[in-house]
Formats: sequence, structure tokens, C-alpha cells
Amino acid sequence: MEFERLRYLLTVNEEGNISKAADKLYMSQPSLSKIISSIEGMLGFKVFERTPGGLVPTRLGARYLRFAQDVVAMEEKLTDDLERIRAEQKKHLIVFGFSHTRTAYVIPKELSLNRFPDVQIMTRSLRDGELLEGLQDGTIDFALLTAPFSGQFPAGIRHRELYSERILIGVPTANPISQEGEERLGEDYPYLAPRFLNNQDIIMSGEGTDLFELEKAFFIAEEITPNVRMFEDSVRFAKRFAEECMGICFVTEDVARHETGDAIRFFTTNSTLPIRHVCIAWNKMLEKDPVRYAVLQSRIDALSRT
Repeated sequence: MEFERLRYLLTVNEEGNISKAADKLYMSQPSLSKIISSIEGMLGFKVFERTPGGLVPTRLGARYLRFAQDVVAMEEKLTDDLERIRAEQKKHLIVFGFSHTRTAYVIPKELSLNRFPDVQIMTRSLRDGELLEGLQDGTIDFALLTAPFSGQFPAGIRHRELYSERILIGVPTANPISQEGEERLGEDYPYLAPRFLNNQDIIMSGEGTDLFELEKAFFIAEEITPNVRMFEDSVRFAKRFAEECMGICFVTEDVARHETGDAIRFFTTNSTLPIRHVCIAWNKMLEKDPVRYAVLQSRIDALSRT
């Protein structure tokens, strides 16, 4: 979900009144009401309810607003950091793009540039499709993303595969099927037969390349009829909702590895839920710039996994 739409939710929550929130946002009341209804339709639940004292969050809405506050605060911090970087014009500025989830885990440990003291990296956190567009129009120099499901990158975009990642199933420990996993030799996660997902509440995750499509294709291939309770762009948000026992989610291995806890168990399943290929991609025109190309090669070395 776009940051601006999250801000609309937070403003309505702060004002407790659509008219006051619309005035504060310099927009019409009908427009804001339509946006809030659209957000609630996408989430699958009401964020606000009317009371004599004004609009107040529903139980689920209050949880979502806490998450929204965290996301907006993170975006504001990133924006401040980007403005600081732009001020350092004397340095060679390079734009490195990540998906939202990868930003949290990759940036802290993979951006050391001791070899390039005159280089400043600016990071951008976007969806994979937006990262590819940025590579094409030159607003992003290189990006860490998942390869398109088709395997075909746009013309002029080159890539190097770094590693593959599985999509895992996250089941709340309070759900009885969390005890149905089968431990398998050499596997990091237990195996869960797809049949256990039939008629279960599902939180669909959309972050990254074609993840919605992968999940839907998996259900069709396994002849599963899930109860899709909500759609959520962020894999991390979907995991948080699952931890609140609101359904079963799909997560990447990065999220499962870095965000462990007692409220949820992760499982592998049949190969009908495909792996995704994580790549670093760049516009071929970048190769004409010696500094940018050298930094790209250093990032490939730092991010490669054996």
C-alpha cells in the first residue's frame, strides 16, 4: 500500500472525523471517504466505525494503524536520510534499489564502501515492478529484486542471479494444523501437506515479483479451496497478522529466518509453490561508467551466496 494512503488513514484516526481530516489533507470529503472505503475493501475489514463521538478504529483497524504508523515513520526516516545524501553533492551518487522486505535485512550489512571513499549510495525501497521501471528510466543504477515469473527481463536490463529462495507457509501455533508438519532429513523447516490448507483462512501476500500469482497457481495446482481473508502487499505485515491468529500467510525465507518467534511456525510444501530467483539487475548503459560499474561488481561480490 502506498505511503500516502497510509497517511490518510493516520490522519482520519488523529482527527476522528472525515471532514476535519479532509480539510487537513486539502482534499474533499467525498474523495477521502472513497479512498478509505477502497483501502478497507482491499484489506477485507473495516478500519473505522462510527460512534456518537466520531470515527474510532475497529479492533482489527487499531492493529493495522499501529503497523501503518511504523511504516510511515520508517519512510520518513528514509526520506530524511535521502535528503542528507543529496546534500553531499561532492560525492559520486549511486542509487541502489531494494524491495521493502530486503531493505530491512540487506542494507545494514551489505553497503560498506571502504574501497570507494568518493561514492555515496542512495537507497530506494520499492516494489519489484517499480525497481525495473527505475532501471529502465535511469533513476536507479542497480537493484536487488526477484526475477520476473516469466524469466524475461525488459530489453536493456542485465542481471546476475545471486541465490534462490523458497516461499514458506506461516501457520499460527494456535492453529491445530501447525502440529501436522513432518520433519525431513536435511530440511531446515518441516513439511506441510497442501491438503491441510483446504478451507483455512489465508492472508495473501503480494510483495515482490508475481507473489500473488505464485500463490494462486499453487492453490489451483493442489486443488485447494482456501478462505482468502485479506490481501496485504507487505510480507512482513502478512506475517504479523498471522501471528495474531488472523490466518495462514506466505513468507520469504529471509523473513522466516530473521523474524522468528513462538506465535508462528514455518513450513515447506510441494514444489507446486515455486522458488523465486533473487538477482541484482542493472541497465546495460551503466557499464559505460567505470565508477558505477566497479561499485556494481563489488555489490555482486558482497551479495553472492554460496
